[in-house]
Amino acid sequence: MDLKSGNKEQLILEIAEKLFMEKGYTATKTTEIAKEAGVNHALLHYYFRTKENLFNKIYEQKVAQLPESFSINVGDDTSFLDKLKKVIESHFDFLSKNPKLPLFIIREIVLDKERKAFILNNIFPIGKEVFQNFKNVINKEIQKGAIRQVNTTDLLLNIASVNVFTFVAAQIFFDMDVETDNEKMKIFFDDRKKNNVELIINSIKI
Repeated sequence: MDLKSGNKEQLILEIAEKLFMEKGYTATKTTEIAKEAGVNHALLHYYFRTKENLFNKIYEQKVAQLPESFSINVGDDTSFLDKLKKVIESHFDFLSKNPKLPLFIIREIVLDKERKAFILNNIFPIGKEVFQNFKNVINKEIQKGAIRQVNTTDLLLNIASVNVFTFVAAQIFFDMDVETDNEKMKIFFDDRKKNNVELIINSIKI
C-alpha cells in the first residue's frame, strides 16, 4: 500500500494483524510492526498508544466475525440439509480467508484471562442468538422426522472441529504464506470441504 495515497492507520492494522497472527502478542514488537509498515514508531504510538490497544482492536474485530460464519438462513425455502450444507461451506470459506485465526484465538485465550473474559462477555451473547436460530430449525426438522435426534451444541462443535482441523493440518502440510498458488493445496482444500459437508450431513441423516 502506498503511504501517500493509502490510509496509514489501516496499513499499521494490516501489518500488525499479520505479525500477531504469525507470532502472537508477546513475541510481536511494536518496533517490528512500525518497521514493516514503513512508518516511524511515534506514528504507531499516535494512532494506538500501546501495543495492547493495537492488539485488542484486531483481536476483537476478528473474534466478532466468528458467530456470523455459523449463521443459518431461516427464511430460505431450501431443505434443511441444503441450509446446513451452506452453513458448513460458509464457515469453511470464512476460515479459508483467515486460516491462522483459530490458533490465534485459542492461543490468546489460554495466555490471557482478559481476552477470555472479552469473548464470554461480548461474543457469547452474539453467538447465543445464532445458536438459538440454529436450534429452532433443528428442532423443527427433528419433529418432522427429517433428521435423527441431534444435540445442537454437538452439531455445531462437530462442524467447527472438522473445519478448523483442516486448516491446522494445512499449516503442517503446506507453507501457507508462500504456496498460495500451490495446486496440491487447492485440491486438498476442495476435497476437505466436500468431505466435511458429507461427514456432517451423513451424521444426522435418518
